[in-house]
Amino acid sequence: MKFRSKMVLAYTTVALLVSLILGIAVARISLQYEMNSQKNNLRVSAKSYVTQMDERLERMDAIMHYILSDAVLLDSIGWLSEAPEGDVPNRYILDAKSNLSTGLTTEYIMKNSYRTVFFNQDSFLASSAIYTTGAGSLSKQRLISDFQVEDVPYLDAVAAADGGSVIVAVHPDYWSSSDHVLVYSMMKALRGKGMGFLEVENKVDSLDSLEKSDTDIDFLIIVNGEELLYASDEEYGTELAEVDYERIKSLEKDRVLTENGAIYTRASSSEFDLTVLAYKKSALIDKERRQLFFIAFLATLATFGVSLAMIIFWAGILTRPIKSLQETVENTNIENLQDNRHLENAGGLDEFQELIRAYQAMMGRLDEALQSEKQAAKLQLQAQFDTLQAQVNPHFIYNVLNTISSRAIMDNDEAICEMCGSLGTMLRYSTNNKERYASVGKELEYLDSYFYLLKARHEDGLEVSIDVDQRIRKQVIPKMTLQQLVENSVKHGFRNMDSGRHISVTGKVEKDRWSIRVQDNGCGIAEQTLLELQERLKEARKDILERAKPAEMEIGGMGIVNTYARCLLLYFGDFIFEMENVPDGRGFAVTVGQRLPEEKK
Repeated sequence: MKFRSKMVLAYTTVALLVSLILGIAVARISLQYEMNSQKNNLRVSAKSYVTQMDERLERMDAIMHYILSDAVLLDSIGWLSEAPEGDVPNRYILDAKSNLSTGLTTEYIMKNSYRTVFFNQDSFLASSAIYTTGAGSLSKQRLISDFQVEDVPYLDAVAAADGGSVIVAVHPDYWSSSDHVLVYSMMKALRGKGMGFLEVENKVDSLDSLEKSDTDIDFLIIVNGEELLYASDEEYGTELAEVDYERIKSLEKDRVLTENGAIYTRASSSEFDLTVLAYKKSALIDKERRQLFFIAFLATLATFGVSLAMIIFWAGILTRPIKSLQETVENTNIENLQDNRHLENAGGLDEFQELIRAYQAMMGRLDEALQSEKQAAKLQLQAQFDTLQAQVNPHFIYNVLNTISSRAIMDNDEAICEMCGSLGTMLRYSTNNKERYASVGKELEYLDSYFYLLKARHEDGLEVSIDVDQRIRKQVIPKMTLQQLVENSVKHGFRNMDSGRHISVTGKVEKDRWSIRVQDNGCGIAEQTLLELQERLKEARKDILERAKPAEMEIGGMGIVNTYARCLLLYFGDFIFEMENVPDGRGFAVTVGQRLPEEKK
């Protein structure tokens, strides 16, 4: 046998063994990889379903908050709750019913729910309109003509939630007198005697539109611990929920259970009592395994075929006469080594391309870093403002809460309702992080609520007055600026004074500026303290404008430095900030404002 034939036979035997070993290894690795991919895909799908359901439930919950934040609708609900007592004029009742019927039929509510209803213990019902199928036109379905609250089948859990939002699992639309469409709901029992209930419904079949990353993955949606809300495969999913759910729900987070060839996992919502059980049937997994085995077999044959072709090819190359190899070595010298033109076809060309790509990637990262640095410089002043805004002294909230608690215990006074209303207004205003600034008018509305609570606490021991020119009520000012200055007077300005305390807030427009002055008739502050405070303001100004770093301060400090820094960040060179002891011992005053541009003078 010739040497070439012997070489082909020897390497063919090796190639066959290597191909078989590689084929088996590839099949095992592919199966393991595929199973891991299936499990990861299952986890991702379960989390995706939870996220999508959270978004839908949050929109339903937001509708109820939207209704309760509407002052007209809330007042109307309040009038209807008082109607059974007979103390509310009939025209108020009619207006309230009309307001609720109209207020529920808004574009926002209808786009985000199938139906939104309000009903109360007096059997009053108001419903939003719904979109008819296809044309997108509105239709006011005929509602049930009469009902009793105690007959609503799913009301017990809602009433037990004490004002919290409750998910109601699949049930027929209770309020339609004709088509009882299957829906699921988000409900809330409004706090207060006879205040009634809000229910936001969506069709169950709308859950068919949940996005699937893998169409072979089915899922169950379970709410309130064990109530089945939806099954993508109704027959198999219902059986699974009844037979295996108790065992499967004990799975730890992100764990995947393999049972009879099928795989299961579950994910739970952190916002709602909602669990998603995602699973893939064994028949689908077995089908994919058979496909992998077939692919691995084809890969083994292809590998052996390519190896055999390469063996034959290289056997011919390697068995060429040694003379040819010797001539090649003898013809290699310094001259042709220095000729780099052959690099155009060199095998290392890819490495050069990789180097070019790496350099381009480096330059791209450098450009991104420069852009990030520029962006960081632009956002630095805003970050300073955010830092200072977060330092607003919150102690007034606790004082107000103590006042309300004491008043309720000692006097059993109905004024607590108004106090709670004022406090609610303040909390909504002060905790709104979407807006850093507010108009002077908004600040004064907020200040009215704060003054109301101060009067409730101090009774006749504190008098306030507000006189602000209407022309400056639209001017912009950092949120809670006036409240900080008033709180500063209450906390520090009236030491050793139990009566005769007075705070005035005056605003006016002069030739070249507008300003607001907060003045108390207290004891003022010591001159040394005033000088130290002015030095702190200078340091804060240097930190912000010259040193390009956030002003350093502690929470408190009479609130003056914090207010100064936030106003400086808003107005810069047009900023007006003055503080002084009023002559003749008439207290302390702080003035904030802005110089007007030439065109506004």
